[in-house]
Amino acid sequence: MSFLQSILLGIVQGTTEFLPISSSAHLRLAKYFLGLDHLSGLIYFDLVCHMGTLLALLIFLKEEVFHVLKSVRTIALYFLALLPLIPAYFFLKPLLLKASHPSFLGYSLMTTSMLLFVASQKKTFSPSKKWQHVLCIGVMQTMALIPGISRSGSTITTARLCGWSWKDGALFSFLLAIPTICGGEILESLKYHETGHVSGICYLGGFMSSFVLGLFSVRFIFFIYETGKVRPFAWYCLGAGLVTWRLLHG
Repeated sequence: MSFLQSILLGIVQGTTEFLPISSSAHLRLAKYFLGLDHLSGLIYFDLVCHMGTLLALLIFLKEEVFHVLKSVRTIALYFLALLPLIPAYFFLKPLLLKASHPSFLGYSLMTTSMLLFVASQKKTFSPSKKWQHVLCIGVMQTMALIPGISRSGSTITTARLCGWSWKDGALFSFLLAIPTICGGEILESLKYHETGHVSGICYLGGFMSSFVLGLFSVRFIFFIYETGKVRPFAWYCLGAGLVTWRLLHG
């Protein structure tokens, strides 16, 4: 991997992480077009890029994070939303590995598109954050273990279907992402060993570019959710899914 390639992958990660279009799918596609899809030792590089966007998210939501930590009840709600990930990650691993095959990437993107289309038809009725809603959001988050299904897209659309506003759903989803990403980073870093395809300067390039673009991306998506105009992302995922399906099955 060259330094320029690391910058480009960091830009892809930072731009797509908070948009409901699946950053994992776009990273895979970027590696494909950059000729890096044959390298198996890039897991640590991906983790470093995720740390860049995580830092951007922590900076953007620092006040909300402190507010959550002050309330035991709120902490309990986020813990409840995290619970479904445990059995999904450990007990459904063979199924998830099969579904993670690149040949399913187009279908996963189209699934994200369908979720966004359905949620865009739902009206908001300002419900309380009931534990049933939170658990449903947590269950849907497990779908994002499959590359191509957007974590933010699946959780925010579920919140929307429960009657939450786009902005409230986004805030809950991104706060939930903090422990989710941290836990995933730890588990994945323990599983894999780097094979020498990435230099230190490339790690730095990927981290910095994902961090800087993440700061802009998270601000942009909250503006979009405030307006409720998410239909373009649904059309984008549909088009990207069709192109990806054709590309990988051509």
